[in-house]
Amino acid sequence: MEVRAAGHGDLSVSGGKISGMTDEERRWADPHATEAVRKLLRRHRRAVETVLTAARVDGLDQLADAAAGYVAAPERAGTATGAAVAFAIAQYAAVAYRTGVRREQEFIDRFIDSWLVEFGHAFTTEVAEARCGVRVEEPDPRAGRMTAWLRVAEPGEEVEPAAEALRVRVRERLGSASEGAARIALEPKSVTTDQIRRLEAAMVDGRRWRAAAHRRLVLEDPALGPAARLLVWAVFDARGEVTGAFRVDEDRVPRTVEGEPVELADQALVGVAHPIQLGETLPAWRDLFDDNRLRQPFEQLQRPINLLTTEDAESNRLSRFSDRSIRTDRVFGLQQLGWQVSREVLTRRFGPVREVIVTLDPGLEGGFRDEPELQRVLSVELRGGTFDALDAVTASELIRQLERLAA
Repeated sequence: MEVRAAGHGDLSVSGGKISGMTDEERRWADPHATEAVRKLLRRHRRAVETVLTAARVDGLDQLADAAAGYVAAPERAGTATGAAVAFAIAQYAAVAYRTGVRREQEFIDRFIDSWLVEFGHAFTTEVAEARCGVRVEEPDPRAGRMTAWLRVAEPGEEVEPAAEALRVRVRERLGSASEGAARIALEPKSVTTDQIRRLEAAMVDGRRWRAAAHRRLVLEDPALGPAARLLVWAVFDARGEVTGAFRVDEDRVPRTVEGEPVELADQALVGVAHPIQLGETLPAWRDLFDDNRLRQPFEQLQRPINLLTTEDAESNRLSRFSDRSIRTDRVFGLQQLGWQVSREVLTRRFGPVREVIVTLDPGLEGGFRDEPELQRVLSVELRGGTFDALDAVTASELIRQLERLAA
């Protein structure tokens, strides 16, 4: 089967695959996706309200009410049908904002990520199937239809391309399933290097999950679950302060360093603990993992902690790195950590207004050589403030990256 989402970008579906997408597409749900969905729905509020008004005129009050409930609060448990109708209208209304396969994929993934985070795999699958049962039609003045309108698909009617695009993308994100399956089951997989890197990045970048989503997306994942049990997790309050830490045992029960079970509210914020966040309990956690011979998937508990000196904190320059020599091949390795590499400078953004700039001499001349040339660090500068503006984890990781570069 091959379909093309006419009027919805140039997304094509062939043989159950979306062209231009690979089997290695990201599978992690963005924990901030619901806020992005909320903004999208606000942007297209007028179109959504217009279609729902027409639906009520046509007697589709139940569908309209379900969709309105989802639009009002996409983070609350609603019906899959309501989410499907709201998505269908937004998909129709947002066509002018999407050009090309990648933009279409990003649009669909925002909703999928939100459904996964808030409601889980089964709900996401139900939405994809429900979307196949509704259609948003173009205005037809000759038939008295002056605005876009909603209708229920007829039995046996061919699924429209826009609905098939969602169903195929959900199938790709969650795993293979038969054409008529009501639920899409995850296939058992081994944890990959990329997934381990994502867990480490979650620690460094401060990614948080609500506890309910953390259970569904991480602990219950066939690949991520075993890796997650080899890490220490922290609980955070709304201000980002650590209120506790736990590891997960074989029965997926969170336990303190003393082995006591931890009760986590569904809305509690959970993240991979950086050792600097464990404070005085860090030695106990290290002993626990050593005693039980628990080998971590990446350096967490034994990770060096780097602190800013008073001089560093009050300045916008890290003078400790001035005039140090580094190898060119290590410079290019920084790209995997979010750095931008150009001829004479390395740059990395920290938030919307701050940027670290490393100036090199003599500069890069085209890449690797048999004997990598040495570069001299002229300066490490923070634009947008002094280094005390960075939180402790960010500062520690920045220094770690630069130390490894100059080792």
